[in-house]
Amino acid sequence: MTLPVLLLAGCVADGAADGALDPSFAVVDGLPNVVHATWEAPAGRSRVAFTREGGAEQSTPWGEAPDVRVMGLVSGATYTLRAETETADGALLIGEADFTVDDLPAAAPRFRVEESDAESWQGEGFLLAALIGQEESSLIVLNRQGEYVWRMPARPGTPIPMAHLSADGRGALYVDNDMLEGGWAGVGRVAFDGSSHEYRPIDNVHHDFVELPEGGIAWLAYESRESTPEEGAAATFTTDAIFVADTFDGEARQVFSMLDDYGHAPWHVCSHSALEAAQVGGEDFTHGNSLLYDADRDVFLYTPKYLDAIVAVPREGGAPLWQAGGRFGDFVDEAGDTINPDEAWLVDGPARTWWSHAHMSHAWRDGFVVYDNGSHHDPLQTRVAEYAWSPEDRTLRRTFEFVAENGVYDPVLGDVRKLDGGNYLVSWTMTGMVTEITPAGEVVWRASTDIGTAVGRIGYLPSFYPDGEADGAE
Repeated sequence: MTLPVLLLAGCVADGAADGALDPSFAVVDGLPNVVHATWEAPAGRSRVAFTREGGAEQSTPWGEAPDVRVMGLVSGATYTLRAETETADGALLIGEADFTVDDLPAAAPRFRVEESDAESWQGEGFLLAALIGQEESSLIVLNRQGEYVWRMPARPGTPIPMAHLSADGRGALYVDNDMLEGGWAGVGRVAFDGSSHEYRPIDNVHHDFVELPEGGIAWLAYESRESTPEEGAAATFTTDAIFVADTFDGEARQVFSMLDDYGHAPWHVCSHSALEAAQVGGEDFTHGNSLLYDADRDVFLYTPKYLDAIVAVPREGGAPLWQAGGRFGDFVDEAGDTINPDEAWLVDGPARTWWSHAHMSHAWRDGFVVYDNGSHHDPLQTRVAEYAWSPEDRTLRRTFEFVAENGVYDPVLGDVRKLDGGNYLVSWTMTGMVTEITPAGEVVWRASTDIGTAVGRIGYLPSFYPDGEADGAE
């Protein structure tokens, strides 16, 4: 094999040498950790190699055009960026320059990695998180050293409490909350490389949404109207409806209403529903906080927080097919814990099976994990729990639990994802802490930020380049 001919240029500021490349490097608007590199080059394939001071070289994948977006750059760090084009006849053309990434603004929370056992991590990828600070909210990605490698500031006054990795792994979807106007604003979808950013305002969208396999989305929306509860006297209740759009910006249609389709009149569920009024008014009957889609069964998994239940709603709408947990649940706990329908909020049993006001972001065909906030556990404490289940047989059993260290009770938000290797990635929201925990209950990674910053929903990003990072090898 013939070795490529190397043509090396100096920094762009000095101009390009004869036959070498003269690349232009510019920050992508609104994404301070993404650099857009362009240059003129003969036909061939192109990429950018980048090296942080004192670090190992990395590179983007090879592509056809000399038009490359470099991702994963650490805030405040200086890099040598090297544009490369390998021509059709085997020559390697090069042009490079030093580039310093903008540092974090003073208001941005910093993270500290306080515990780290790299041999026990399950992947050296990145943490996607929604970050709610006292002065700033943003959608962020951290590396294993707790450094920002991607950051999208929220609009002023609009915290981002919820984010999910997109189905193709190339971006994120999020909900933001317009606190200035007093209502939920909408859902956004942004590519990590900044090549696209869509946003659709949605009236009363709240808490969660899900991207559908064909590219559409579904979301929870507040529904508030008068209804006659079991107790008899008519009252205004705020509850949940599910809406679907077949494309991201497509027409919305309602497929489910708790007041019309659930099959049970509302009731005064527990002290939280009776005392906490929803943002749009009325007694907060359900406080739905999670929405997932089970593609195998073609159902939405909807979790009304105050009902302590997972409700299966057909994708095309109608009455629920089944319910795990809660007053009207039809699942049997294999360990024997039962729920008294007259006091369904009292979930504690000898096997510690049932969850209390939990959040759920991750389910698969035969199992799921919850961030069990624990608002009615005795004593009050938060935990992570995994379950094996069979919706066909209506059975479940708890297979794992990790009780919050130091007995922490976290009543708001929280999140857990199970990694491919079996570890758990957990956001302990109000403590500003994220941990990775093994099935044996060992914390092998811990990152914390300052008190007053909440870490919302999270996700694990294996790579900014889902097609594989090039390393310079043929």
